[in-house]
Order: sequence, then structure tokens, then C-alpha cells
Amino acid sequence: MTGRTKISIILSIVMIAALGYGFLKGNPSDKVVSQEQEKEKTDKQEYYEAPDFTLQNLDGEMVSLSDYKGKVVFINFWATWCGPCRQEVPAFVELQEEYGKDKLVILGISLDQGDLSVVREFSEQYKVNYEILYGTPQVVADYGGIRSIPTTFVVDAEGRLRDGRVGFPGKDIFKNVIEDIM
Repeated sequence: MTGRTKISIILSIVMIAALGYGFLKGNPSDKVVSQEQEKEKTDKQEYYEAPDFTLQNLDGEMVSLSDYKGKVVFINFWATWCGPCRQEVPAFVELQEEYGKDKLVILGISLDQGDLSVVREFSEQYKVNYEILYGTPQVVADYGGIRSIPTTFVVDAEGRLRDGRVGFPGKDIFKNVIEDIM
């Protein structure tokens, strides 16, 4: 099995898990476990390394995911024309302010095409305080072929994929993910 195939399978599993989260959360009595059982379950869970990438930011500098090892990283695929993407930007701005760049890094990977000046204008209009990068077909392929936006992956301090979400689940959900990982 090639690395790319393995990553595609992993990302598919993450996406299915993310979509099923609401269904699985339904009956609280099904979730009653001791702290020891929960720790054992977590210790057995296997996470996979997030595919590294190097992309250009709005200032023309090259930025790599590996530059942020040791921090929780949100990798958010989005576009300026996407309604739900526009809704989640203020939440990301607030999360970045709340946690600071020492603990949380948000990498917004724009999938806009054509005149990319719209990305810079959007960033200024929405007062984006996190790193905006220009996406490439390669990074989209490396992350399983993004089919819907926004799509957000969460990478832990060790560089492992820990969560994936399609759509904008809300700031509180993202905050819970951060707290669970930190």
C-alpha cells in the first residue's frame, strides 16, 4: 500500500468519524466508562502523521506544516466565495486570540483560483490574524482530495492527525477539540 493510499484511507476514516460524531454522541448512558477505561482506550488509539506541505503565504514566503511541530495546528481548507467558510473565519480569529500563537496555529489554505488578490482583500476585510496559504492540487491530494469546504484537520503537537471536520461545527466544538488534545 502506497503512502498516499494509506493517507487517503486514514482521512476517509477521520471524515466518517467526524460525520458520525453527532450520531454516536446521542445516548449518554452508552458512554459511561471509568477514567481508567477511557485512558486505556486513548492509549490504544493509533494516530497517523499529518502529511507535511510547503505553501506560499500572502507575503510570498514559504510555510511548512513541519515548522509548527510542538503546537496544535488547525489546517483549514476554504475559499473566499464559500458561505460556511465566511461564517467560521470569525471563530478562528477568536480562537487564535484566545489561545495565542504559542499554543495554537491556524493555517487557512485557500482553494481560490484565478486572481488571488481576492484572498488578500478577504483577509484584510475579515481581520484574519492567522496564516493564510495558497493551496495547490498536491496538498489537496495529500489530504485525501478535499471534496467539500470548509474542511478542517487538527494536528497535535507531535504532528499526528487527531480530528477532521467537514463544514463549520461551531467555535465550541473546535474549542473542545483543542482542550482534548492539549
